Amino acid sequence: MKKILILSFALFLCQWSFAQEVTDDEYEEDETEMNDSLVVDTADTEDILADNYLEDFLHEVGYYFDTANVPAMESYDKWDMKKIHPYEQKIDSIADSTLLILTDGEDCFFHPPTAGSITSDFGIRRWGRRYKFHYGTDLKLTTGDPVYSIFDGVVRIAQYSKSYGYVVVVRHYNGLETIYAHFSKLLVVPGMSIRAGEPIGLGGSTGRSTGPHLHFEIRYKGVAFNAEKIIDFSTNTLKSDSVYVDMNLFDHIKEVKRINAAKYHKVKSGETLGHIARRYGTSVRAIQRLNGMRGTTIRAGKTIRVR
Repeated sequence: MKKILILSFALFLCQWSFAQEVTDDEYEEDETEMNDSLVVDTADTEDILADNYLEDFLHEVGYYFDTANVPAMESYDKWDMKKIHPYEQKIDSIADSTLLILTDGEDCFFHPPTAGSITSDFGIRRWGRRYKFHYGTDLKLTTGDPVYSIFDGVVRIAQYSKSYGYVVVVRHYNGLETIYAHFSKLLVVPGMSIRAGEPIGLGGSTGRSTGPHLHFEIRYKGVAFNAEKIIDFSTNTLKSDSVYVDMNLFDHIKEVKRINAAKYHKVKSGETLGHIARRYGTSVRAIQRLNGMRGTTIRAGKTIRVR
């Protein structure tokens, strides 16, 4: 049955139309907020129903998901095909110097998610006067471009969310999970086995996105790290066949904690900088410095950083 499914699915993909209207929209900054609660929303999506058609097709050819095929269960305590971020993993509980074999040169390969260059890096971003952490690497593409799974694995998530748009999460046999966001169309369903280099979706700009691009994340036990630590996107190759999971891989956590410690205040009518400073136990000068202010004039409705 498995061989029949693979052959049928291959034929199905060959027949799938990749014709999309390619836009010339210049890439704009991704506004995905990784810490938002991600809610499945199927409203206004009648124009993007390829995933439903695919699921019907798989049922016709006898596809079923055997939970015994779940990868890396020795590292994870759950297999959730509905919630994008189901783990409550603390970085302190991740063992130091755990070696992950990314590829073995025999039956475990790497394939770049897309050929596009980096348009926005992993790290701190500024929205107005606020700073937030961007947990992914954004890669350039146009609407309709195929996006590929980077390693062998099993699709854990293939759905729509308000933040990520059409999104796919793949758990890999090497212990990593990868997230691919803002698709215009899904080509996989949850529980599907996938090989490195097989298409999982078509590029787009759904969800919190202001232009076509791929938002790409790599996570270990739910904790994101910079994909550039293991992938050279200029050559679309792995930097090494293995990676050590230790605090060096998550050296951005201090920055995240610093950003999360920041506090903001929405100015109300009649408030002054002096009132606000006393309320938060700080000084007018400190608030001015945080917000790049020269004077003390503030207007109602404006959000300012106070710490």
